[in-house]
Amino acid sequence: MGRPVNKDKLGYGDGRIAVTRHYFTGGSEATTAAHIVRQVGDAKFVVRLDSNNDAGGPFSPRDHADDEILKLVNKTGTGGGEALEAGEFTIDTVGSSDSTVYQVTKLRNKTVQIEGSGADTTLPNANNAIYGLGVFPEEDANVPNAVISVALPVQRP
Repeated sequence: MGRPVNKDKLGYGDGRIAVTRHYFTGGSEATTAAHIVRQVGDAKFVVRLDSNNDAGGPFSPRDHADDEILKLVNKTGTGGGEALEAGEFTIDTVGSSDSTVYQVTKLRNKTVQIEGSGADTTLPNANNAIYGLGVFPEEDANVPNAVISVALPVQRP
């Protein structure tokens, strides 16, 4: 599974990662406020609507009947011609260098991989983009290949 995402960045509450779009089975594509409860695989996460979290903390209740395992995908949305399918979600992020919106394709503990990364692209090292929650992070000498820093969407309950 690689390096799992730090639990302080998951769950419900101020300053935690927000889901941009989601498609729960039996529903439809939506932008209703949602968050990641836990990571269960390389690109698979348990996602919950913010409205299903109670006041007992970031992971309360521990399980909810409407929680669903969704796959993090690289799709730009219905405006870009790439609608989500049931069981998928996206996280949009903004690049620090030019305010371009990118899709997060992989979440890690200290870095993210964004669309357009790889050897034959304009952002060859963006598979190690450093991130901040709602802000652009300071450059990090521990991530020498990072060519961009990005700001992930953050919850503001």
